[in-house]
Amino acid sequence: MSTITHTDREPTGTGGRLRARRFCVMAALAALAAVGASAAESQPASVTVQEDRGLYRVAASFVTPQSSAVAQDVLTDYEAIPRFMPDVQSSRIVERRATSIVVEQEAVARVLFFSKRIHLVLDVRAEPGRIRFRDEGGQSFTRYEGTWTLCERDGRAVVSYELLARPAFDVPEFLLTRLLKRDADRMIARLQTEMAARAAGAPRR
Repeated sequence: MSTITHTDREPTGTGGRLRARRFCVMAALAALAAVGASAAESQPASVTVQEDRGLYRVAASFVTPQSSAVAQDVLTDYEAIPRFMPDVQSSRIVERRATSIVVEQEAVARVLFFSKRIHLVLDVRAEPGRIRFRDEGGQSFTRYEGTWTLCERDGRAVVSYELLARPAFDVPEFLLTRLLKRDADRMIARLQTEMAARAAGAPRR
């Protein structure tokens, strides 16, 4: 029979805590590895931006290995948006209506020498497979409305996004087109990462 010396043991009274700590670390690492693998399986987004007499149309779509239910859960988690969308500084539900909710958001848009604080008061109508939103504030845009559409194909979520925006501020067309394209690409990449994290059960920061 082998003998275990005191130096081979975990300190008295701390063994359970150390084992629990190790288990949590291993679980977190496993979840993060699953997030990385799942995010890698996501297909690159297709994003286009068109301008017509000051009205900008952004159209985007992507496929992610998570279900449409997971995708919708992320898209409708309005108050968590600043956690995985760093450009959005605040997002809060300010009113619940019979068929919609009102979400107030503050964000900062930056590209090259241009920087603009964006304020939105969104009337959001969510139903299975579709989320419509429209700005009622009119502070940063004279028109700002769009739709998220979700469906499922072979267990993977197919997500489409459309936005119509007419800014209430002066900015060169080439600059705003570049900003909208870049921000749509970033937004989708962050959404894909968040969807993968939720599906894998990774701890939220």
